[in-house]
Amino acid sequence: MTERLIAARPNLDQIKAIVEYMEQHPVLGSGQLRGMEGRHESKKLWMKLTRIVNSINEGPTRPMKSWVKFWADKKSSVRSKVISSGGDPSVLSSGIDRKIWDLFLDNDTPTKPKHSVKVESHYLEDNTFYNEDDIEDNNIDEPVLSSEDPAPETLSLEERNMILMEKLVKVMTDQANAMSQLAHASQVSSQAMERLAEASELQARAIERLANTFESIGSTAHHISTSIVDIDSTMKRFYNTAPT
Repeated sequence: MTERLIAARPNLDQIKAIVEYMEQHPVLGSGQLRGMEGRHESKKLWMKLTRIVNSINEGPTRPMKSWVKFWADKKSSVRSKVISSGGDPSVLSSGIDRKIWDLFLDNDTPTKPKHSVKVESHYLEDNTFYNEDDIEDNNIDEPVLSSEDPAPETLSLEERNMILMEKLVKVMTDQANAMSQLAHASQVSSQAMERLAEASELQARAIERLANTFESIGSTAHHISTSIVDIDSTMKRFYNTAPT
């Protein structure tokens, strides 16, 4: 086996990460996500898992489709081992296999062997799988998968329309929020203008009162000046008429 083929096999940390992720999302691990919404949610979860597994060091980087097939084949391999042993899960020597059995296969697997084993493939484009046994066995070579492989699934017209409608609704919601914010800003600006007008009116009244005050002061000063002139005239007449 070449180093390239060996490097393409998932390492133990990657498989543990997959099983732990499926334990956190049991509906994904058991293939219970159905219908359009289920497929959409399944795709999001698989994309997240693909990023997690591909980020693990010393392991292969695969496209999402390959990890979907790996998980389906892994469950199929575990199921086949138990069925071929007459339904006895003690035949599973790997702790990972036993955990997969306990979490996802114990309640839905018949105890008698059948001619074929069902594999969850509702998310795959075809029915071709890369069969793998337990990671410790290393008895089946898996072809190297490039990270430039095509997308795992081509969306149907209905799904594309749904995605387009979701984006349209989001854009319209954002636009409505922007209009609401603009209306609020306009209201705040209008209130500020009203307060400015009130302040200007108060200032005008204050200036008017100040002008009236100065006018009153001027009138009073005029009266005082007139009174002084009258007093002066009176004093002059008094002195002019006084006997010598």
